[in-house]
Amino acid sequence: MSNVQKNNNLSAPSVRKMTGIIDVHSHIITNLGSQAPMDKLPPWSVEQSLSLMDANKIAASVLSLPDSASHAKGPEACQLARRINEQLADIVSKHPTRFGAMATLPALADTDSLLEEMAYALDTLKLDGVATTTSTNDIYLGDARYNPWLEEMDRRGVTLFVHPVPAKASRSVDLGIDVSMLEFMFDTTRMLTNMIFSGAKNRFSKIKVISTHGGGTIPYLMTRVETLEKVFGPGKGRAHLGPTEIRDGLASFYYDLTAATSPAHLFDLQQMVPLSHLLMGFDNPFMPGWTFPPAIQDMQCWNSFSDADVSSIAHRNAEALYPALAERRNP
Repeated sequence: MSNVQKNNNLSAPSVRKMTGIIDVHSHIITNLGSQAPMDKLPPWSVEQSLSLMDANKIAASVLSLPDSASHAKGPEACQLARRINEQLADIVSKHPTRFGAMATLPALADTDSLLEEMAYALDTLKLDGVATTTSTNDIYLGDARYNPWLEEMDRRGVTLFVHPVPAKASRSVDLGIDVSMLEFMFDTTRMLTNMIFSGAKNRFSKIKVISTHGGGTIPYLMTRVETLEKVFGPGKGRAHLGPTEIRDGLASFYYDLTAATSPAHLFDLQQMVPLSHLLMGFDNPFMPGWTFPPAIQDMQCWNSFSDADVSSIAHRNAEALYPALAERRNP
């Protein structure tokens, strides 16, 4: 361990406590037929979530099902997204100070249907933003096929939560390891790089994009990407980017810290993004409850964070992304 890590991993003053946490990475389990068979999914209920939140001083959680309508096509996908969004809105209506929710959309459906569902979710149901996946059928965000949707989200200034999915191409080399260990990290890395190299992140700069899991491997690869882009370029038909453009692009994303609170990860993230772009996430119910206290402790003990930084990461940064939730909590 380096001296920097040793010094920063010392216990913080006992007065520092991370309270009022807003968890931006929380899911629901639904019986609407949008996920794996129920016997393969962890148990979930609103009551279970509230109990876990109370035990860990989590003031509010933002719920999402990013790929729940990706397994259906055409009208079925649109109908499924509508049912899920109404279920999410119902949970928020019953617990307005404890939950926010991100709209589910039919991925790469016909543009009119997708935009219609997004308008309904945001304008009628008053959901707090949109959730999607890093890729659909190995087509990554940043691809021109997403442009009409990104244009509308940019016009609205939407908060967009982007969750990884395993690339189909990765299945032949998965080593028999659960996809959440490695493939989620790689998929997030591909999305971030593609959004910057394609120019989409710059063109649609009003979309507040949240990347999960601390940005996957990109905090470690940032310098490599900057260096080798000069050698090999950003891909056929794309304009070269300077190191500053790449760094500014990466710094413009928001990053939740789900399973990303190690000294190495926090140190690298601090070199890459402003503190205002770091958020708390716990991935309930897919990450067990016993993982929550160590993550909170990591944040409280990282001496490179001031007390104000800890408060910002706990809830103030999220409040800026979710003003309606903030207003419900602090009218």
